[in-house]
Amino acid sequence: MADAAFQPDWFSKPGDTLCTLMVRRKLSPAMLAERMGRDVALIHGLLAGAVDIDTRIAVLLANSVGGSPSFWKMRQRQFDNSLDRAARALPADRLRSWLRTLPLNEMAKAGWIAASQEPGDDVRSSLSYFDVTGPDEWRERYAAFENVFSFRTSPSFESKVGALSAWLRQGEIHAAAIPCAAWDADLFRARLLDVRVLTKAKNPAYFIPKLRAICAEAGVAVAFVRAPSGCRASGATRFLADAKAMIILSFRYMSDDQFWFTFFHEAGHLLLHSNKSTFVDGESADQTDKELEANTFSASVLIPRSREDALMDLRPRSLDVIRFALSIGVSPGIVVGQMQHLGLISSRQLNRLKRRYSWEQILCAVG
Repeated sequence: MADAAFQPDWFSKPGDTLCTLMVRRKLSPAMLAERMGRDVALIHGLLAGAVDIDTRIAVLLANSVGGSPSFWKMRQRQFDNSLDRAARALPADRLRSWLRTLPLNEMAKAGWIAASQEPGDDVRSSLSYFDVTGPDEWRERYAAFENVFSFRTSPSFESKVGALSAWLRQGEIHAAAIPCAAWDADLFRARLLDVRVLTKAKNPAYFIPKLRAICAEAGVAVAFVRAPSGCRASGATRFLADAKAMIILSFRYMSDDQFWFTFFHEAGHLLLHSNKSTFVDGESADQTDKELEANTFSASVLIPRSREDALMDLRPRSLDVIRFALSIGVSPGIVVGQMQHLGLISSRQLNRLKRRYSWEQILCAVG
């Protein structure tokens, strides 16, 4: 009787079970989508809880990852009941205040949550998306960043943190579905030399899969998520578990110098700093000692310390920059970016040497 009356204040969506099975079978979202004969957006929707499992999807899941159709439909019913119970238990005024901080329209347009059809849908969608039981748990998990102390005291914090938290959560959802070996700091540090070679590659379709594969071997899932309006993040790091780390990249500036500097900056956080902290990097990040350490780490990977003097003496001419970049094994755009950062040239000089990307290229590369 006690078991029948038990009503937990937490819930687990069917996407959590699906993610576990995908990782166990080493299936990426793109691979599962191909098995099911559906678009990869459907898989991400299932993982996020934005797509309900109906009879047709239950059959496809049973045939693709295991379980029976009735199992998947039961998981959906259990989740819906638990979600409704959690929503009813929360004060309406606090929920309204919380929802006002979230970019719900943009999240729905991106397919991160289901579009609202009736009263209460936004509450259930938000609780499901963030995998929390209420605003307090959301704030604890998504508004406590290691390196944005002054940002938290700014008047615009509430609106900005909503967009930032939505982006961070989407990164978690993507990263959770990436099969990885156990976190190995020594291996990750060693494999960064192989990642550095990829900076010379022009096409994201070539370097993104290789970057993700190298990092996964050392226990790091790399996710690429376009930032919603109001989110100024370029990258973030967080440990999803003791044995799995995550790097999220937004490709915010769409140039090779910014992208690679951000990646190695995030790698620096993973190697140098606490695995209990979340670091979010962008305009709102404070220049703490840890941020400066991550900046130094990134710069030293891209430009070897033994060549720093040569960089300082480099003439601001395209041919000289290209030759220097070839001599140290990185793209010319990275050298330009470092020259601009150090004040050796203005932010308007030599930008033609930087490689530019589009989100269409990135999405095709990610799959």
